[in-house]
Amino acid sequence: MPQLDRIIIFSQIFWLVLVFSIFYVVLTHYFLPKFLKSLKIRKQVIGLNTKEILQKTEGTLSRQNLLIKILVKNLETASDLLVSYFGQLVKAKKGVDTLMIDQKIGFVILNTIKFCDFKLLNSIFVYPKSVKFKD
Repeated sequence: MPQLDRIIIFSQIFWLVLVFSIFYVVLTHYFLPKFLKSLKIRKQVIGLNTKEILQKTEGTLSRQNLLIKILVKNLETASDLLVSYFGQLVKAKKGVDTLMIDQKIGFVILNTIKFCDFKLLNSIFVYPKSVKFKD
């Protein structure tokens, strides 16, 4: 059988070992460091992005907490002022001008609704149809 001839088998084994050895050396010496470098850079980019997101999230939460504290403080002040004003009116037994009070409260509610709606509309992302349905 010619496939099992010793002369043919040794030359084929030699070339097989030589080609795969060269292939292995080229891959480990040239391509593997580039591949590992790209993986390391990607990992660093992900780490930096994560740190930045955490910092922005912490900043946003601290600002929200500060805003809530300010709102609570101002609401307590407004409540105290309203209670003292109505208390003085009741003590003096004067006629209460509810029209003026209703107008001021309505104005405050209107501005609050406008501000909240504006913030709500800014938080909704709107994309054109051409961008939405792109394949």
